[in-house]
Amino acid sequence: MKVAILGAGCYRTHAASGITNFSRACEVAEQVGKPEIAMTHSTITMAAELKELGGIKDIVIADPVFENGLTIIDDFDYETVIQAHKEDPEKVMPDIRAKVNEVAKDLPKPPKGAIHFTNPEDLGFEVTTSDNEAVQDADWIMTWFPKGDMQMGIIEKFADDIKEGAILTHACTVPTTMFQKIFEDLSSSEMNVAPKFNVSSYHPGAVPEMKGQVYIAEGYASEDAICKLVDLGLEARGNAYKLPAELLGPVCDMCSALTAITYAGILSYRDSVMNVLGAPAGFAQMMAKESLSQVTDLMNRVGIDHMEDTLDPGALLGTADSMNFGAAAELLPSVLEALEKREGKGPTCKID
Repeated sequence: MKVAILGAGCYRTHAASGITNFSRACEVAEQVGKPEIAMTHSTITMAAELKELGGIKDIVIADPVFENGLTIIDDFDYETVIQAHKEDPEKVMPDIRAKVNEVAKDLPKPPKGAIHFTNPEDLGFEVTTSDNEAVQDADWIMTWFPKGDMQMGIIEKFADDIKEGAILTHACTVPTTMFQKIFEDLSSSEMNVAPKFNVSSYHPGAVPEMKGQVYIAEGYASEDAICKLVDLGLEARGNAYKLPAELLGPVCDMCSALTAITYAGILSYRDSVMNVLGAPAGFAQMMAKESLSQVTDLMNRVGIDHMEDTLDPGALLGTADSMNFGAAAELLPSVLEALEKREGKGPTCKID
């Protein structure tokens, strides 16, 4: 199997956020006995996992940044970084982030410059500046591109070189539905694009060097292709989850915190009203839909930054607490406490 990874990544954005570390990279490095993997990031971590844990030897990484060369920071000892991550990553991460931000001041942004701690070639990977060269005969093409509205212009340059039946995945910055639409549009254009690809995702749901997980989007790929990705994800990333393509964003992106709260609420509400109150599924679903749709309508109507002006959070304190039983009792106490802190910030009625 040949894997083409399009995009090498640059650590400066991860460092600037201050919320990431090398936990997964260190885990893999120690597991396979190659300390130099400990400070890989983004696609290079994924490539190392596929090679060392997934058994894929034919991996090529393409990125225009290789034309100008990577800036390699070699100030940190891999073994020291691994040991720190076993205890507390923040023992080393502040120094790493500070060094990256210092170097980044005098370095052009991608694709003209990028910061790494290990050269991908030193890990045994073939590198190229040409996406066209990388994708030729590739069975799986993993993309790691800039924001979604730029991707059509990038993909159309190498789309003719993708073989029919190849697996195409994205890892970030674009919804799977939009990713699929790009290839649909190219297939219907005058370009000689293969009519059938297996479009999915290989989305880490977080920066890859931090967590060993991947999300595989269903809906646009064959069952065989999906199973292949799941199997490789389990071997290489440790955890792999299948989910409908349209749910990838809500589950993996910024809104996942809200999705988690909402989903937990629906499941707990369902179990409470059906198992304790004995309400039929149809009635429970009707009430749940009303709750979700009306709150969404409120947000759309007044704006997310003005919701308390219309609905005082305290209005729920005397009603939701009556549902504090069954599975809902696991969630509601902390939710009610959070609402109580915002009570009284809603609309008022003044009479002159």
